[in-house]
Amino acid sequence: MTAVTTSSVEDVLPLAPLQEGLLFHALYEQEARGLYLTQTAIRLTGPLSEDRLRRAASALLARHPNLRASFRYRGTGEPVQVIHRDPELLWTTIDIAA
Repeated sequence: MTAVTTSSVEDVLPLAPLQEGLLFHALYEQEARGLYLTQTAIRLTGPLSEDRLRRAASALLARHPNLRASFRYRGTGEPVQVIHRDPELLWTTIDIAA
């Protein structure tokens, strides 16, 4: 788990009851990884500007704090959501044209 420094944190918030339930089930069912993840496939046609797409994804992260959240535990064992100030956008490019 990556260390969280004070300068990289925008906010620390309590979990909503629904989040507590989702976290409980995610931790309880370790074999059901990704149970609450949603993936969407999008078909793009025409030329693609990878740089513009990456900047759009970065703008989306900047605009929506909930997409920058992670779950952590306080020293008391209480789960909280940490809103990261400027997380690294994980990006992988795979060229399937060949």
